[in-house]
Amino acid sequence: MATSPSPGARRAICDRCGARGWLEPGELRVCAECGGPYRQMALLEGIVDRWFAPPAQHVSEFYPRHLKLIELMWTAEGRGRETYEALAPEKVSYTQFVTRATQVVVRGMAEGWIQVDLPVAPTADDSQYRVRFVDAERWADELTAAFAVNLPADGRSEVEGDPDLA
Repeated sequence: MATSPSPGARRAICDRCGARGWLEPGELRVCAECGGPYRQMALLEGIVDRWFAPPAQHVSEFYPRHLKLIELMWTAEGRGRETYEALAPEKVSYTQFVTRATQVVVRGMAEGWIQVDLPVAPTADDSQYRVRFVDAERWADELTAAFAVNLPADGRSEVEGDPDLA
């Protein structure tokens, strides 16, 4: 769909999840998030949307899938569970551990101390998808540091001078 709607387009909302978008005249649209049907907004919905809704944001289709692929790769063959049990972080569920550790893996990839091998084309052979910890000691240090301080359930840490804590 074009980045800017045509003059005849109308604001629309997904009946199932509430996602917002534009409908061209005569267009039938299905929500990319939940698969629900879009419908034209009612007058009051349109007014509320125009005045109070947050601005439209670009949602990458690739970013969450890329993170999931990295997560699947580094936790494959039980490595994620083994790492979790070896580190044994207190009051951290396995899901929370994997989420936070995946961010460490992503940082390691960006900094070059973790490398990823991907096949040229998708394959059913899982062994072609590999994560290599080039600097295993750095991985251990960074992972330990990431769990040295337990974050609260909302993912925020208390920082002196934080205006939200006053």
